[in-house]
Amino acid sequence: MIWYTMQPYELMFPQEGNETTLQNVILYNDVPVLVERVGDETRIVQIMSTDPSHYLLEDCQPGMTLRNF
Repeated sequence: MIWYTMQPYELMFPQEGNETTLQNVILYNDVPVLVERVGDETRIVQIMSTDPSHYLLEDCQPGMTLRNF
């Protein structure tokens, strides 16, 4: 079976276990991003914008850890 989706793998097939993560959509530098909070860190999971120029910004790429959140 092939699934054509923009959802990340982690949302389609969540990990089993006791480790829980909190995911929220926030506005970071005027760019809507899906962030994941694990412990004391907040990490960008996905850019949720439809504006192509937002994907070129270096300060909000998936995998980056955000400070002051």
